[in-house]
Amino acid sequence: MHCIGVDVSKQELVTFDGTTGRVFANTPGLAAFRRFVGSEADVVIVFEPTSTYSRRLETFCRTQKIACCQLNPRVVPHYRQVGKGRSKTDKTDAELLYRYGIERGQEEAGQLTNDALAQAVVARLACHRVIQKARVAYHGLLDALEHDPATEKGLLSGLRREVADLKLRETRQLAEAQAVVAADADAAKRLDVLLSIPGIGPITAVTLLALFRKYPGVNRQQLVALGGLDPIQVQSGTSVHGKSRISKRGNREVRRCLFEATLSAARFNPGIRAIYRRLKDEGKPDKVARIAAARKLLLSQTEEELRSNSRAARARAAIY
Repeated sequence: MHCIGVDVSKQELVTFDGTTGRVFANTPGLAAFRRFVGSEADVVIVFEPTSTYSRRLETFCRTQKIACCQLNPRVVPHYRQVGKGRSKTDKTDAELLYRYGIERGQEEAGQLTNDALAQAVVARLACHRVIQKARVAYHGLLDALEHDPATEKGLLSGLRREVADLKLRETRQLAEAQAVVAADADAAKRLDVLLSIPGIGPITAVTLLALFRKYPGVNRQQLVALGGLDPIQVQSGTSVHGKSRISKRGNREVRRCLFEATLSAARFNPGIRAIYRRLKDEGKPDKVARIAAARKLLLSQTEEELRSNSRAARARAAIY
């Protein structure tokens, strides 16, 4: 196994292969890095996913079928402390990634996969959020200026047109995300299952669908962790008893959508309403009750999908 640790930044890929440190430009195609890796056999690349900056490296590894080990960025600082390192540079990070790959890369490395539908949906949802944020900001400004008698009518009219245009673009992005899903029969079926759950609307349903497509086959515990709704405890001996809380280490948008969905689900979804009311009657804070409801709402999709599949199986058995 030839391990290469790669520290990814916006402009450069800093690498270390056990003997030599190299720097390659993080440009489309990664031509120089491609030539370097092409001369090696049985390569394993270890790197930290850094959102959009690591997309080129991920695409390269996926298309070239190179085994990768994607290391959680939270791991490296602790790994550095274990090795008694003090400096923090791109070079030392690449060396740490290489060392991790040598020690554990063989076990954890694998081929990268990509779900084009999930990626397309996530991109449109990101555009939807940005446009929505701009619309809310413009609407707040318009509301403030309407209460000022000195504001020119022409300015108010322009702001109203801007708000209306942003609202239209916001609706268009969501419609495009739904159209992408509708073009795939399996995805469309799963979206219908999600929308059948009381309390889940179009934005939450599409967001959850992208999550399930990106991480297929996860169990209930992993699904809760992906939403950052898994509880964590801080306890040591008899003197340290920290307050339990959720980790918030999962997908922030999934968590936000689920939390907002509980506002409706706590009223119209019997299962969610029951757990919400029980916790409130026990004197729990509203946020604690809503987090528990959000967790239940996330897991209810798997239960609803299992019931849907079971009904479909019984229907097929009746036919044949």
